[in-house]
Amino acid sequence: MKKISILGSTGSVGTQCLEIISEFKNQFEIISLTAGKNEELLGDQIKKFKPKYYLSDTNVNHQDGIRIKSYDELLKIDDSDLIVIALSGISGFFPVLNCIKQGRKIALANKESLVACGDLLIEISKTTSSEIIPLDSEHSAIWQCIKNEEDKYVKSIVITASGGSLRDMPINELSSVTPEIVLNHPTWNMGDKITVDSATLINKVFEVKEAANLFDIPLEDIEVIFHDESIIHGMANMVDGNSLALLSEPNMRIPILYALFYPKRVMSKNIKKIDLTKLGKLSFRNRDKKKLNFYNFGIDVISNSNLGASFLVGSDQAVVENFLEKKINYLDMLDIMKSAYKKIELSKKYSIETSIETINDSYKLTKKLIHDGNI
Repeated sequence: MKKISILGSTGSVGTQCLEIISEFKNQFEIISLTAGKNEELLGDQIKKFKPKYYLSDTNVNHQDGIRIKSYDELLKIDDSDLIVIALSGISGFFPVLNCIKQGRKIALANKESLVACGDLLIEISKTTSSEIIPLDSEHSAIWQCIKNEEDKYVKSIVITASGGSLRDMPINELSSVTPEIVLNHPTWNMGDKITVDSATLINKVFEVKEAANLFDIPLEDIEVIFHDESIIHGMANMVDGNSLALLSEPNMRIPILYALFYPKRVMSKNIKKIDLTKLGKLSFRNRDKKKLNFYNFGIDVISNSNLGASFLVGSDQAVVENFLEKKINYLDMLDIMKSAYKKIELSKKYSIETSIETINDSYKLTKKLIHDGNI
């Protein structure tokens, strides 16, 4: 029986992990569950899965399990075989770092840590023998394509993009889109923040940086192409002219299932295989260049400074929050991030500490610009 802990069990990835574990309940033991403020759902999960330990921001006591006050304390006593880190935002940074320093095996869905300083985390993992299994569908796909290949044989990689909820919207209508429209994604069921990032394509900027850090591939050797059906999740172009690709239904349970059972593969009754004859075709296209303003800005930012990705993580978090709260318009988000970028200090020495500091500073600066109306 594999011992599993899920940090961030009440979010989109965390709940899907537990749904899979429910299907294979005789093969897993839950050691720890953690959450933010969704105490009601965490309470339901604790009753059902009976973890040894639990942690939440609200510090409510539950009948089952032992309440732990901090991640530092939890990770000292947690003896899981695999820790799923599904925490969003910078709240996941120190748990990720602690797990890697301890040489733990982790399934990682915390995009921010890999984007901001993933290369530094990978270097630490090499000294501690920590194993990092990517949970993003794109990075799971690429990892499966190249993990048994020598680095010198991988020429470039391709990340596919659905294009998000606004991919077919005329440019002249973008200024009036509402959060409700943006959150209606055509192929994926995800959390609100990542769904907005999918529409702006900032999510693809993050995924490019994440891939560069995870796989030690230069940014210029990572291509993003638009693929409406979201069947091909990632590709690796090899030096001999072959290209390796991973195909599956657009279902986050598939990379989660793979990570939970790795290195084994199992069949789930809740996951269907793709039917290519039913699909008929797979389509690829270039995005209208006039709709790439967010993406181009993001790529410029992460290319110009080691701390640029940290800025983008913090600033994007602030504008998306305010857009979802209907305090700013869709197109305001880019203007605000550009204003913040002109004001932020990014010349500090690159480290995990300065990455976290830059995320916090960028978030606060961007919120202040919104509050003061300095767009």
